[in-house]
Amino acid sequence: MAADLDRATTRNFLDGLRFFLTTFDDQRDAAREEDALALTESREHHAHAVLFGDLVPRLQRYSFVLLLTMILEVRIAVFCRTLCQDHGLSYTLDDTQGNFVERVRTFLKEVVQAQPPADLWRWVEDLMLLRSCIGDGAGNVSMMSQADRRRVRSVVQRRPGLSLEPDDLLFSRALVLPRQADTVLVVHSEFCLDAVTAAQGLFGYLYQHPEPMGS
Repeated sequence: MAADLDRATTRNFLDGLRFFLTTFDDQRDAAREEDALALTESREHHAHAVLFGDLVPRLQRYSFVLLLTMILEVRIAVFCRTLCQDHGLSYTLDDTQGNFVERVRTFLKEVVQAQPPADLWRWVEDLMLLRSCIGDGAGNVSMMSQADRRRVRSVVQRRPGLSLEPDDLLFSRALVLPRQADTVLVVHSEFCLDAVTAAQGLFGYLYQHPEPMGS
């Protein structure tokens, strides 16, 4: 059945992401070892170590959040489409309204009368909010609306492995301007690992409840 291939593909995507994440930390640790050596070497070498020891890992984890969110959206949509195809359903995800999470929840309620636990849905919602912060403002919450800033701060308070830190050279408009406190989203490895675990839990639940009503 197509669902079996979908399940295996989704699992492979998420397993690959988890492995991908471990390479970030290896690169960061190697750069920090270079940084320690650079204390007795040139300033250029030191700047290189700071770049690859701190800034690049931060951007890599940004890309990780973007990629995980994309995989969530695509694979959930594939799951719903396969469910319709395998069981000859006329009701599809396109027949629902609202944002992506609202549409999927409506679809699952109408088709299988099954809803993943609320904490898994909240993970999806949190990741999509962080994707907006990263994709629209390069992680700088000052570029978001007041309402979205409050939502991001709430997520940061609830999720281990997230923090808001002062802006730096990547985000500052000029060197002479004072740094703004707590404006830049920083994603740590702990959050990334927890997010992959939550995604695996979500799909684990979905693939345990694949039969539409009346099948």
